[in-house]
Amino acid sequence: MQKQSPPKLRIKNLPRFIVFSAISLILIILAIMTLFFLTTKLTETFNAQRQILQTSSTVNTAETNTTKATNSKNIKETLKKNPAAQANDPLADIKSRLRTDDTEGIKVIFLTFDDGPTERTGEVLDLLNTYNVKGTFFTTLHDGESAKAMYNRIVDEGHTLANHTSSHDYSLYNNPDDFYADVDKLDQYQMKITGLEQTSHVFRFPGGSLNANETCALGIVDQGWNYSDWNVSSGDGCADPPPSEVIAQNVINGCHDHDVSVVLCHAELKEQTRAALPTVIETLQDEGYTFLPMENDYTYPRQLQI
Repeated sequence: MQKQSPPKLRIKNLPRFIVFSAISLILIILAIMTLFFLTTKLTETFNAQRQILQTSSTVNTAETNTTKATNSKNIKETLKKNPAAQANDPLADIKSRLRTDDTEGIKVIFLTFDDGPTERTGEVLDLLNTYNVKGTFFTTLHDGESAKAMYNRIVDEGHTLANHTSSHDYSLYNNPDDFYADVDKLDQYQMKITGLEQTSHVFRFPGGSLNANETCALGIVDQGWNYSDWNVSSGDGCADPPPSEVIAQNVINGCHDHDVSVVLCHAELKEQTRAALPTVIETLQDEGYTFLPMENDYTYPRQLQI
């Protein structure tokens, strides 16, 4: 009998699921590591961006606060120099009509005062303040601390500081270039004294435009000035003015004849005119008239049309 050989030892292959599990585990570990790396980077990026935004916000806030402070200062300066520059101006409709020469029945009065400032200008300003009336002061060039203070009061209290030439010299009309230089000299002086960046550019010819000539009238307009004569005279321009009662009636009756009245006064020089002003203002205010200071873009009566 042939003897049989013992069976060979056979090693079975590892199950497939064990191999797959090992590979999956490695992949999971790699995925976790990748996720951890990405999360770390994202966190670093987010923190850096937040820091940038916080820094930017701080800078922007500081800039905004600086801007607000600057704007507030500018607004205060504007209101100081021109209190009428406010929103919701109750006189906006009247002013619009003056700009378009739509003045029928408007009942507006411009009180104008020529040749100052003098030592009496403060009295005129006090009186106007009492009645809350704004006027227009056609000044010439006056030096000295008192005059300088009056230039500033005129502006600071909301009146119009206007130009009546430096010298009030009629002979300048014979040489237009000298005439323009004389006007500019006062303009520069007023800006220096008051700190204004630009004056009103409202002008009155000494003696009125009829005493000038067409060359000067055309030239002053070409240089950006708006000039005004008058259509109501107080009658105080002479050496011996009438009593205050007569001056008051001159003004009141004259204003009754016009929708827009430009009243010529020399109250800074004439005691009778200063005494007449309360009667003039009270009477015409009671009759529904509006007193305004002049502005460059209003339409005014002129004796010499160009």
